Amino acid sequence: MALHCLVSPGGSPGVTTTALGLAMTWSSEVLLAECDPMGRRVLPGFLADRLRESAGPGLLGLAMAAETGPNAQLALEDYVAPIPGADSVTLLHGVRDPRHGVRLEALWGRLAEALTSREGDVIADLGRIGGRDTPDALLRAAQTVIMVLKPTLTQVDVAGPRLDALREQISDGATAGLCLVAEGPYSAAEVERVLGTPVMAELPYSPADARVLSDGARPRRTFKTSLLLRSFKCLGRRIRATAGALPTDIGSESDAVLCGASAGGDR
Repeated sequence: MALHCLVSPGGSPGVTTTALGLAMTWSSEVLLAECDPMGRRVLPGFLADRLRESAGPGLLGLAMAAETGPNAQLALEDYVAPIPGADSVTLLHGVRDPRHGVRLEALWGRLAEALTSREGDVIADLGRIGGRDTPDALLRAAQTVIMVLKPTLTQVDVAGPRLDALREQISDGATAGLCLVAEGPYSAAEVERVLGTPVMAELPYSPADARVLSDGARPRRTFKTSLLLRSFKCLGRRIRATAGALPTDIGSESDAVLCGASAGGDR
């Protein structure tokens, strides 16, 4: 179906939490792929006390299988695991040790082909981009690339050149957008104007709810109906609409209220 990449300019703005929240509220079957060369977060975080079965070898196992030869078939589905409590979401977990990132370099091109040819959508967490270890092949194959950042001067400053480089990499039909973790002094309109990139959503400041996804904390009774999860769902609608998967008007009043919620910032 479609590959949607989430990236960070640096500074830990919460890209993995956003990717997981987006996957958990996606309206159809989706694969969450942890493709950050610096390491995984979902297994030791959200799934720490929830996973009852082995998650398998994940991304590193897939990379090792690819090393057997350029013509070796990548049986992607053999390396993914279901996420408990989310019947339509599966996970390709990332590497534990950043030193294994070098083994991923030869995998990215073939993985991009596998992800874009599988049935169902893919949300890929690429982590911080702009370095030599950035999975450029995934960026080139993506239909949508969302940069997650806080509206602070330091993050906006570092995001500028990375967005310039990103626009040169993505395909002509792809879309680049921003997701603001609303913990900072600047408005969405100001960030959008400075970076020349549309803000597709703002996530509310809800550290208790964010810790459920980032650290596996026990959810509050209102977690499933929280503004944070509703904002993730709204972001997903906007991504799919931008990618042409939804015929609905993403500029509706209800979407504007949810996606424009700015009460602070996500972890």
